[in-house]
Amino acid sequence: MPQTNEVSESTYRQRIAQVQEAMKEFGIGAIVLEPGPAMLYLTGVRWGRSERTFAVVLPEKGEPVYVLPGFEEMRAHELIRVGDDVRIWQEDESPFQRIVQALKDRGVAAGRVGIDDSARFFVFDGIRKLAPKLDYVSAQQVLKASGVDKR
Repeated sequence: MPQTNEVSESTYRQRIAQVQEAMKEFGIGAIVLEPGPAMLYLTGVRWGRSERTFAVVLPEKGEPVYVLPGFEEMRAHELIRVGDDVRIWQEDESPFQRIVQALKDRGVAAGRVGIDDSARFFVFDGIRKLAPKLDYVSAQQVLKASGVDKR
């Protein structure tokens, strides 16, 4: 029987639940992830970074929200294993508006939002300009407490 390194959907859901428990503990309403080790570990989505923002909003309660360029939608659906809330943005639109709307839709209009330390500044800055009343903190304490940060 061939060996597989495939991680099950239930494993990803368990990992996300651990992060959501840590978010409760640290008083963080959501975390925003860009492609990288944390996104891969939590969602199974392996995505390269480019000038076009791809992000995951992981709320303290509820399913993840994926924000990505419209022309990548088909490919993203093939890779996404947990959740089905995919919000696309077109070239003439702001991905940061989609991220901020995802936060609001998941009940995070105030309070603390964790940003993955590997997120690029322009992504953080784009979100912060559209939602200046949120309190932005590093997501590292949440990721480390839930076993995600194994670096």
